[in-house]
Amino acid sequence: MSMVLRDIPKLIDEPINGLDPIGIAEMRDFIRELCDAMGKTILISSHILSEISLLADDIGIIDHGVLLEEESLEELERKNGKYFCFRVSDPAEAVRLLKGRMGIRNAAAGHENEVVIRDSSLDAGAAVRLLVEAGVTVSDAHLYEETLEDYFKKVTGGEGIA
Repeated sequence: MSMVLRDIPKLIDEPINGLDPIGIAEMRDFIRELCDAMGKTILISSHILSEISLLADDIGIIDHGVLLEEESLEELERKNGKYFCFRVSDPAEAVRLLKGRMGIRNAAAGHENEVVIRDSSLDAGAAVRLLVEAGVTVSDAHLYEETLEDYFKKVTGGEGIA
């Protein structure tokens, strides 16, 4: 990309809109170079949150013109985080066992026989073993990592928005 630095706006709105994959990569590299090598601060407005998560150091979430949250990407990733989801035969008993015998504080019964555990240090193998030995059937166990889109929906209450 041959742009002169003085031609770069302080605000870039949807910088990858309409670009092909090569153009997207070039724009991403150009923006990163402006920030990292040249020390420039760029404000990017975009609805493509997966792209923002590749570029941004700090993120502001705006909904209906109101700034709801402003954090470093690192802090948002920590808040959003990872969680385990087990599908079990008896969620209430599973939660009781996980809290009582493993000391897990962030275990909660979800819908459709799910138990959600928001503790990234969990030894999932030990948890499954405990449940199975106690007679609770574990039919599925997954580690999920929420995306920036997931966090945006959580903060804005936009579950189901298109």
